[in-house]
Amino acid sequence: MIVEQRTSKRLYELLAEQVHLETVQMAEQETARQLIAETSQKLSAAIQGTANNLQGAKVAQTMLSAGNAKLNASTKQLADIKRERKN
Repeated sequence: MIVEQRTSKRLYELLAEQVHLETVQMAEQETARQLIAETSQKLSAAIQGTANNLQGAKVAQTMLSAGNAKLNASTKQLADIKRERKN
């Protein structure tokens, strides 16, 4: 009986941890999406500007690359968390 209670408690703790990690990764994805959206706007503005702001375009492209990398990493981590939770 005591072993079952401990096992049940541990399983509950593991599930709660998985849910927390999933929530964190979803927040990371949203942050990355916002960064990508903001960067896309800056990149468009830099390209469409009358001065053809090449420096601004380079900065925006770097930010876009970082946002995409962050989104890809958090998507992979979220998939890993969900796969582990199913097991």
